[in-house]
Amino acid sequence: MNDTATDMDAIEIAEFLATQDTGVLSLANDDDGYGIPVSFAYDDEDEDGPHVYFRLGYAPGSRKRRFVDASDRVSFTVYDRTDEGWTSVVARGRLEEVSARSLDAIVAEAVHGLDIPYFAVHDRPVRDLNLTLTRLDVTDLTGIVEG
Repeated sequence: MNDTATDMDAIEIAEFLATQDTGVLSLANDDDGYGIPVSFAYDDEDEDGPHVYFRLGYAPGSRKRRFVDASDRVSFTVYDRTDEGWTSVVARGRLEEVSARSLDAIVAEAVHGLDIPYFAVHDRPVRDLNLTLTRLDVTDLTGIVEG
């Protein structure tokens, strides 16, 4: 295995993110960190800059909701192991809840197609969850290919 790391350009980052389905959203509340695996849709076509979209579900009294509300800036990491080593992308910025009506048709279709596996949250039915569409307004985007 080759032990080199190469920075990715914007095109390589977009191509990599198009092949991935999940990443880790990292939040903070003062000095307490919290990471959650999430499905995502990436949009680099907006004139305001790149965005990452998530559908987040919150149960009553949700720890995730407390961390989202407390986090001024967040990071989102997507990574994958390859035959040669690792590829990873880190996006940093602020989270904002958005409505589906505010999205253009292409982004809305990508968000609608997010692959969110069915699971039970604390033995509560899905109807008890508050589902939101959340956008990461990316202010810093880096990618590295290692190996």
